[in-house]
Amino acid sequence: MLILVVLVLETVAIYRIIDAQGAIGTDLHYYQSVAERWLRFGIWYTPDQLAGPFIVQTQVTNLYPPHALWLFIPFVYLPAILWWAIPLAVIAWVIWWCRPVPWAWPIIVLILAFPKTPAQILFGNTDMWIAAFVAGGVRWSWPAVLVTIKPSLGFFAIVGVRSRSWWVAAAVLAIVSLPWTSLWLDFITVSRNSSAQWWYSFGNLPFFALPIVAWMLSSRRGRTPPICWAAGLLGGARGADAARTAAAP
Repeated sequence: MLILVVLVLETVAIYRIIDAQGAIGTDLHYYQSVAERWLRFGIWYTPDQLAGPFIVQTQVTNLYPPHALWLFIPFVYLPAILWWAIPLAVIAWVIWWCRPVPWAWPIIVLILAFPKTPAQILFGNTDMWIAAFVAGGVRWSWPAVLVTIKPSLGFFAIVGVRSRSWWVAAAVLAIVSLPWTSLWLDFITVSRNSSAQWWYSFGNLPFFALPIVAWMLSSRRGRTPPICWAAGLLGGARGADAARTAAAP
């Protein structure tokens, strides 16, 4: 209970700071502007990014791979509230579905209290979408493929890799990305020219791992053999269920 109170007070304090800066939702505004630029002028990466070494600037420099367009373009037209409502609802529902054991809830709240988590949510950062994709991977396997919109966090995409749906989703994503082959070549160039380190997205790792923690501490697991823990991580809920069945006497 104390941790929950701290989370609420912390979130309110962070909100006041970000709101005073007029920065609530500014990350979403940036993603919308990048998508609009692409729709109007066909520009995804700017000339200076392609020309040579450049210094990364927040809400100025686009480092997302081309298939992030599939996420950004719809929100040029959709109500902004859905940018928050969809991923946060997915995360909350998957955690509820996991039914963590009672002693796991303080851990979950503590993860949410990690200062960067409420801050990134208030900014409207894609961190909450990455956490939602991981959560979807825990529950249905295939959504984990979408974690690749932040390549430095690609290792989270292995959640669900043992499921057929994961491979189908990966194939579909590859096919729908084919029209942007030239942009993928540009992405390689931009990545080489960027001043960003490969771990630049690691700042909010606890949030990304939250759905996995909820699943590993789930009351659904019961007395699950260790082999099922690994299957749950790699194959999502279905992978764990299959391994549990195979391990049963």
